[in-house]
Amino acid sequence: MGKQEEGPWRIGWNSIRANRVPMLVLWGAVLLLTVAYYHVPGFAGLLAPVREWQARNGALAAFATQFVFCGVLPALFLHAVREIRTDRALLKCLFQSVWCGCWGIVYLWFYAQQTRMFGHGHDLATLLAKTAFDEFVWTPLTAAPLTSLFFLWMESDFSFRRTAQTCREGYFRRVMLPNLLSNWAIWIPAVMAVYAFPLDLQVQMLGFVSCFWTLVCLQLGKRAHCAEEKGCG
Repeated sequence: MGKQEEGPWRIGWNSIRANRVPMLVLWGAVLLLTVAYYHVPGFAGLLAPVREWQARNGALAAFATQFVFCGVLPALFLHAVREIRTDRALLKCLFQSVWCGCWGIVYLWFYAQQTRMFGHGHDLATLLAKTAFDEFVWTPLTAAPLTSLFFLWMESDFSFRRTAQTCREGYFRRVMLPNLLSNWAIWIPAVMAVYAFPLDLQVQMLGFVSCFWTLVCLQLGKRAHCAEEKGCG
């Protein structure tokens, strides 16, 4: 008899727990970067070349940032940390790099729309409005379902048949809901810091946070797929 199928809360929680150390490091690093940018003399100047590069190259820079942060760097973590290591890491690195690079272009557009809707301000009200729209409108309707499906497909050995079989019954409960739970746990604290930066730096900060989020997504896809098989631990 196979193990009892994991519920959505358990899948989401186990994925967060497996990455708790990098998640805490992420929150600390984002907080320090945000404070340093606005309160440490000269620090903003260090990021000026990044702003200029992004402003000059637009979509290409956004693609490259996500390609590196969501592809190359997660691959290094996956090889270095046994607890989060995954099968066929090199192939997955290639696919997720291109996938996330394309999302970099999408988010470059999305952040511009957020600025048009809510303004350029970095006050608390503006940050809360952008974060709420991002996490409770944009993410459930677009980013979460598409991302969860993509990573599930990778963990199903790139098989559309096996992915469809997994999604046929209880897709929301086993895949999308755990994705949302983990997304909110990681991104609600971090996304406010992303929006605190100027528009030309937001997609770069997104890449930094996405490096760790990619690791969680890999765990989500792996656990959701394992829940379908007997004896999968």
